[in-house]
Amino acid sequence: MSMPDAPKRQSAPAGLGTGGRKLWTSVTSEHTLDVTQQVTLTEACRAKDRLDKLDQLLRGEVDTWAKLTHNTRTEDYELRIDQALSAANATANLMKQLIASLRLPDSESGKRPQARGGARGAYQSSGASTPTGPARVSSLERHRARSAGS
Repeated sequence: MSMPDAPKRQSAPAGLGTGGRKLWTSVTSEHTLDVTQQVTLTEACRAKDRLDKLDQLLRGEVDTWAKLTHNTRTEDYELRIDQALSAANATANLMKQLIASLRLPDSESGKRPQARGGARGAYQSSGASTPTGPARVSSLERHRARSAGS
């Protein structure tokens, strides 16, 4: 029985920081990506780099994204950093979603995560037609329609 070919190593995009390059290498050393997956992984790596910078900022390493300046008119020093924690949380969520959207197979089972296509939730049950035909109607909506005498 022959062993499957190892994925061809793809070079990391220019401009990535240490964390982004490590993420790129860890994914591309295990998986061969198509162009769309490469673009998605690039954005996930950039998000990883932003998270690293935000983490440094939140730990007090202000030189990462901020400088302390002196206002000569008032002789005051002020450093104001707003929204760093919420930006870090939003970026972490973005990175998680980007990595999940790659749908990489599980290393143990080889199975890919379920693909989620089309509208979901309120959009799916809105009753609107889709290009492929009428929207699906939930059992709850059928019950409501029967109860209303439709």
